[in-house]
Amino acid sequence: MKDENRKKAELIDELQTLRRRFASLEKELQECIDCKADLRDSEDRFQIMADSAPVFIWLANTDGSRWFFNKVWLDYTGRTIDEEKDDRWMANIHPDDIEGFRESYAMATGIQKPFKLEYRLRRNDGVFRWVLDTGTPRFTIEGAFAGFIGSCVGISERKEAEEQLQHIAHFDLLTGLPNRFLFFDRMNHAIEQAKRYSHIIALLFLDLNRFKSVNDTLGHHAGDVLLKETATRLSACVRHADTVARMGGDEFNIILSGIREKTDIKLVAEKIIETLSTPFDIEGAECTIGVSIGISLFPTDSSETVSLVSQADMAMYKAKASGESTYCFSGSEPIHKPKHT
Repeated sequence: MKDENRKKAELIDELQTLRRRFASLEKELQECIDCKADLRDSEDRFQIMADSAPVFIWLANTDGSRWFFNKVWLDYTGRTIDEEKDDRWMANIHPDDIEGFRESYAMATGIQKPFKLEYRLRRNDGVFRWVLDTGTPRFTIEGAFAGFIGSCVGISERKEAEEQLQHIAHFDLLTGLPNRFLFFDRMNHAIEQAKRYSHIIALLFLDLNRFKSVNDTLGHHAGDVLLKETATRLSACVRHADTVARMGGDEFNIILSGIREKTDIKLVAEKIIETLSTPFDIEGAECTIGVSIGISLFPTDSSETVSLVSQADMAMYKAKASGESTYCFSGSEPIHKPKHT
């Protein structure tokens, strides 16, 4: 009898233990269900928030491959998330930007640090637009690197404004030629190259003849048209690698680099004189001008840009005083271009 009672008590204890375990498992199961529901709710809230954001939002794995893009990104590119996932979206980065992007992106992933990158991204219509891509590393509760969360904004308007400012700073607004600032920069660069390869540089200083009379008789608009046509003709007289710059007013400078023979300089000077002696048609009015050219040489006359400009300027005035169709090398007598018969 005692043995039976003991066995019953043991069975009752085991049953109570099983009930407690079952209750514990039931509680854990409910917690998991609640956790999954919270997780789904959290994911839904993140999706809504990301799709409502005015910027592109993306998520990346620890290897840098991206697995989430919000609606703004997909609407902008015109592609689906399956077409963008992993590394596929990188195929739409501009060819000139992709190498630098890959290197910087891989470095940021390796050191697990925030990054900012500018690049051009192609939309489905084939148009490339500038974007600023910013990534911030994500970490688990234990502190392990979990990838990146990032945002992207379009900056094409800013880049276009920057390019316009750069153009204004370096190019003459009327003719589109390099201005004084860019001329000095290119001249200094040409001198460095000439020193390295033992080349000659010819600096031509040009001043238009009778330009003032065009302004006085036909007006400043006609003068502007004449200057633009002059710029076009001068550019056609030199090689693509040479520089034609407008220094201001009716003065132009030309840099001839990589010259080996002085005869080549004379040919260019005479070609310019002939070209600018041909009458201009300015809105129905025929205008005939001329040009006086002063020439200085690197390294014969000087190895400094300012000095070369000064000597070419003085040679130009010497040519101008000598008459029409004249050019003059620094330290030499003016040369009159022979007329074709």
